[in-house]
Amino acid sequence: MSLRRRVVLCTYPSVYSEVVLHELLKSPAIELVGVFSSTRVLNKSDPRLRASIRQIQLSGIRYATYLFVITGLYTGLRWLFRKPSFKQQLVAKKIARLETDDINSAESLDFLNNLQPDVLLSAHFNQLLKPEVLALPNLACVNIHPSLLPAFKGVDPAFYALLRQARETGATVHLQNEQFDQGAILEQSKLSIRPTDTLFSLNLKLFKLGALAAVRQITILTADTIGVPQTSQGRYDSWPNPLDTKQFRQQRRYFRWREYLAFIRYSQTSAS
Repeated sequence: MSLRRRVVLCTYPSVYSEVVLHELLKSPAIELVGVFSSTRVLNKSDPRLRASIRQIQLSGIRYATYLFVITGLYTGLRWLFRKPSFKQQLVAKKIARLETDDINSAESLDFLNNLQPDVLLSAHFNQLLKPEVLALPNLACVNIHPSLLPAFKGVDPAFYALLRQARETGATVHLQNEQFDQGAILEQSKLSIRPTDTLFSLNLKLFKLGALAAVRQITILTADTIGVPQTSQGRYDSWPNPLDTKQFRQQRRYFRWREYLAFIRYSQTSAS
């Protein structure tokens, strides 16, 4: 009998999803059996174009451009460099995939029921899990959060760590509950922030740390694992506003084209 843990990944396809996917597929202790691919940008009811315009209104054109660079543009440039896309890698590995704007829908629940996962792992995912989903995996629902919880809760922790000139951050792997970023902690990995870090380079390192920690925790997880409760509520930051992004740009860069293109060109693929 195989002792590999059956894992379903929940994510919004991006550069950072790629990092997590690679570590999951590389691990001999994990069998990735399915992926939820989020199609939601902001609200579930918003069409993509309206949501993109609203994102610009919320956070400004520079931050919205950064989001496009790590998602849609990334997919296009992988094609240009003849690298398999996120979707193509899953197809090559015959991994089930469901695109959805609602992970709590009846269709999503059926998808999960059919896969019978041990663990549901979220990483760079923008949807909240409801009790019906949380109860489905045999062992637990787990999340990779790119900060040292309870510090920097919210949608883009690395952005706020850089904005507030933190000297240190890290990645947290925690159990999920019915609230964002509130679950008991399984493992944390610290990371010093360098003066040269961009939002892109910092997030790459954080999701790598988080993916490695998630693999470690998934392999030892049991149905009785309870984790360490968070000691405080912490501050939750939603999307940056234009004032935040203006101040950020005075201090840091979102990305450098050289590092971004180098990652696409030289990143390992898990499709072979």
